[in-house]
Amino acid sequence: MSVMDSTTPAPNHHEPVPVNRFALFSETLLAGVLVLVLSLPLVTIPAAYAAGIAHLERHLSGRDDSVRSLWGTFRAALPGSWKLGITTAAAAVVIVLNLLLAWVGQLPGREVVLPATLILAAAGAVLLLRTTAAWSDSAGMGVVADAGMPAVGSADARGAWRAAVETGQALSLRDWTGSLLLAAALFGAVVFVWMLAALFVVVPGTLILAAAAVKLRSTRA
Repeated sequence: MSVMDSTTPAPNHHEPVPVNRFALFSETLLAGVLVLVLSLPLVTIPAAYAAGIAHLERHLSGRDDSVRSLWGTFRAALPGSWKLGITTAAAAVVIVLNLLLAWVGQLPGREVVLPATLILAAAGAVLLLRTTAAWSDSAGMGVVADAGMPAVGSADARGAWRAAVETGQALSLRDWTGSLLLAAALFGAVVFVWMLAALFVVVPGTLILAAAAVKLRSTRA
């Protein structure tokens, strides 16, 4: 049995490892579909996106990226996310109703309300992506062990989400370049769906990849 040289540096599990681009593309699509399914109740959107972003972070750093680990992260993120989830769901319903009313010409003050709705929707989506990306750091480990057990207890869940919201708000303003990149990703997702409605299934994947990339960029900066 060989002995490791004392001069050999210890591996850093937080450093990204070389990733095959096709593997990343496949993992993004798979994680995106799972996030879409987990988001269907609407109130679970924050937990689903937090799980998806953490999943891609693990994939990029060469850690466990199984479906079981994503499900475990979702379960860990769900407690404490209900308040944010209800707010997100209510905002989504209001935005969709405004857009539908504007489409049929029944929205009062359409010339002002419609642009304001779109701007607020984009800002809210960027803040949500920033918050869900920050959740893993706020939750301590922010990962799910190989056994599939949550890294944090339910008692700390609300505190983790409060810290994530505060971090998301701070980063949205401080790292405005990253926020613009996320806004560009949102615009691209809207264009995809406008071109072909069936592409809505890839939207969560593109958004969690953009959020993970912006977070990695901010960390390195």
